[in-house]
Amino acid sequence: MDFKKFYRTVIPLAILIVLFSGCISSPEEVVEEVGTELGDVSDTEASLPVPPEENVVPAPVDNANGTVDEEVGELEESGETGDTGNGELPYTTRSFSDAEGQDETVKVGAFNIQVFGVTKASKPEVMEVLAQIIRNYDVVAVQEIRDKSQTALPQLVDTVNREGANYEYVVSERLGRTTSKEQYAYVYNSSRLRLAGEPHTYPEPEGTDPFHRQPYIAGFEVPEENFSFVLLTIHTDPDEAEEEINSLDEAVEYARTAYPLEDDFILMGDLNADGSYYDEDSPGDLSGPEYNWLINNSLDTTTKATDYTYDRIIVSEGAESQFTGDVGVFRYDLAYNLSYDETIAVSDHYPVYAEFLSSGDDF
Repeated sequence: MDFKKFYRTVIPLAILIVLFSGCISSPEEVVEEVGTELGDVSDTEASLPVPPEENVVPAPVDNANGTVDEEVGELEESGETGDTGNGELPYTTRSFSDAEGQDETVKVGAFNIQVFGVTKASKPEVMEVLAQIIRNYDVVAVQEIRDKSQTALPQLVDTVNREGANYEYVVSERLGRTTSKEQYAYVYNSSRLRLAGEPHTYPEPEGTDPFHRQPYIAGFEVPEENFSFVLLTIHTDPDEAEEEINSLDEAVEYARTAYPLEDDFILMGDLNADGSYYDEDSPGDLSGPEYNWLINNSLDTTTKATDYTYDRIIVSEGAESQFTGDVGVFRYDLAYNLSYDETIAVSDHYPVYAEFLSSGDDF
């Protein structure tokens, strides 16, 4: 007998049998291991409502959409559940405790919170949903703050920070041509971002009055990752939406002079850029090659039975070069398992968001 061949064959086979037998677990062992892992989830993660599995659509996703069913707030059945280009919404949530990948991107959001003041701030369940939404982003542009007392926004940021986050805010003066005034705010994660320059409203040229509420402008830096950008947010007047949108190019040009070393400009907010307020197909000052409308006409940004893309994110060529492709409407009703009534108690708008690379930029 050739003992060399015998040992070469039998001994490795014996080793494999021993190793394989040691890797097999009984069903009871598997259940126990899963239970142990679940028990390690932090209180913060465990406290977040978990959306139904069938509503989850992986991100990043482009050209996604969805509408609210009036009874239960679920996606309409279109028969094309798997096609993210024909009706599905990006489904992304991110807590401030989720560390992986955050330091390589910046996620910006815009949210019309709908008459945000002391009445809405007095509802803990609404404030908790708003806080969870804000913690998904590095900076959120908030529109439609109506609060003479100036207490609702600080209360909201306190709620955001209650679980250990570090968000700060800057807020505009009260704006509007009538007695009904509104404010804009930027709520941002100060652990990642810092202000660059002084936030201010767009100074309309003397003798002109193109905006019911002038855009609010603020620059931000991610200093450790060499990325900076300038945000402009606006809530246009519905009756003058087309005129105001066509005047936004002048506001961006002004911002370029205010931030002469900056190339990345991001315009976002409730532009009322749909329906009878705005002809999406007509050429305008923001329709040229130097601007990219990341939130396109296929998306529904309203929480009620309407289907309009009122809220937009529009970027300059410089910012487009940093865009990751992750953009969409955040369906917080699906993310947090809210009923229709709970959803519209928060707002009649969904937030819109976009993500940008935070490396490889110069400022």
